[in-house]
Amino acid sequence: MSRTEVGVLLALSALALALRLPGLSRGIYTDEAYSLALAQRSFGQMLALFGYEPNGAPYSIVLWPLIRIFGSGLTLLRAPAVIAGSASVPALWWAARRYAAPAAALLAAALLAVNPMAVFYSQDARAYAFVVLSACLAFGALAAALERGSSRRAWAVYIAAMVALAYSEIFAAPLVLPAQVLVVWRASGGAGAHDDARARRDRLVRWLWSLLAVLVCCLPLLFAAAVAASRRNALYWLPKTSRGLVSRALQEFTAGLSGQTAARWATLAAGALLVGAALWVLWRRRRMRAEGALATALCWGLLPGAVLLAVSFAHPVFWPRYVIVSLPGLCLVLALAAERLWRSRAGALTATACVAVVTIAAAVADVHQRSAVEEGWPAIALWLRHERAPGQPVIVDDASVLPSLGYYDPALRAPNGDLAVQEWHDRPLPAGFVGFKDPGGWGNVPDGPPSLAAFKRLARGGGSVWMVVAEVDGARQSDPTDGAAVAWARRNCDVQVRTGVNVWALHASNCRISGAA
Repeated sequence: MSRTEVGVLLALSALALALRLPGLSRGIYTDEAYSLALAQRSFGQMLALFGYEPNGAPYSIVLWPLIRIFGSGLTLLRAPAVIAGSASVPALWWAARRYAAPAAALLAAALLAVNPMAVFYSQDARAYAFVVLSACLAFGALAAALERGSSRRAWAVYIAAMVALAYSEIFAAPLVLPAQVLVVWRASGGAGAHDDARARRDRLVRWLWSLLAVLVCCLPLLFAAAVAASRRNALYWLPKTSRGLVSRALQEFTAGLSGQTAARWATLAAGALLVGAALWVLWRRRRMRAEGALATALCWGLLPGAVLLAVSFAHPVFWPRYVIVSLPGLCLVLALAAERLWRSRAGALTATACVAVVTIAAAVADVHQRSAVEEGWPAIALWLRHERAPGQPVIVDDASVLPSLGYYDPALRAPNGDLAVQEWHDRPLPAGFVGFKDPGGWGNVPDGPPSLAAFKRLARGGGSVWMVVAEVDGARQSDPTDGAAVAWARRNCDVQVRTGVNVWALHASNCRISGAA
């Protein structure tokens, strides 16, 4: 490893960190609030609650000591993701060095450093950045372990990385196995294997034993997932495969949450041209069969999403961030394609132009997504905190957003100050809270939207009623903001309405009720 390579890698790591630091103060959203709510419990209780929230468990475990030392500010909550996301850049370089030349490995790391999806989920207090880091370490450790004369340490790193990957995202570990099969096949008798049959069989056996070790380590995860599945369907809200879902996935992988469709199309066009040109050159040179590294990267980058999309035609399981494990593989595909084209002048020009387009599009998208907010709670919570009297009823549909609201309004937390999660039944709910949910959703509160009778009952006596709406599935229930209860309130009460990003709130006061409620 040359000094130049070290310097470039350090620069890329610094760039990755710099890109991930802005945006850490954006508003918290439901999933992030659940990470904090878990970490606020005692350690034993947190582990027990993984029977509700088995996915992404490592993030709350990492947060558990941090919030007790440094508090629960947004920057602190997202710091583990920032560190993991930044560390993924040198981790991908380390893995790619086993499959590609030094320049291509650095290019793959650079593409991951600037990718808008990687940047956004490195600012998210969930385990998605852990997924990317674990996947890079797993592929690098597997290749190292399969090399002749490798030590047991590489196998231990591979097992640890695969276990971390599984606990961070339960779908991720099985989805990367086909690509890893290619790696093992090439080292155990496939194309490019030149050593003796006994050594090849030994590597295959070691890999199988390592997978058994991964499975044993994941038994608690499987048990927790089974318990969670017996309680409710965590994926009830996912749609079946559709053109819109595919379009959303392409948007996130290329332009993050920027909403910049031009960046998406530019990235897709440049990437398709780069990979297509490389495959054409390889076919012309009759080298397709020798391209095991490119085949592995394509399998890593494309197969996880394709499998989940296919399954989702029958049973929805696909959402773009659930296959973020593919992102390093896609970066490696582009880097390997550029490397294959670099051997001719025309190819080098094509590769340079395509990489430049991808990089510029990523920069534009990242600038636009820095202000992206999944749920805009601060303004709504500030309104409730200043205007809502203690104990006044507040209708929340969907009830799962209570932890996000409580993060900004202490009156909507449990009495001991922890974020309250209605579904867990482990803390008293805040005074005045009245929850509803989507049909099929989480918890045991009534299905929404809130009924007129319920609203009238809460409004009796001329008091105030608050109503907060977020994360309602319009395909499962009608819009609460346009329902009978709100229509009645507008006719019979003094009404104020505030809106934020994906959040809506109403305050009804001085309600005039005639007849029985």
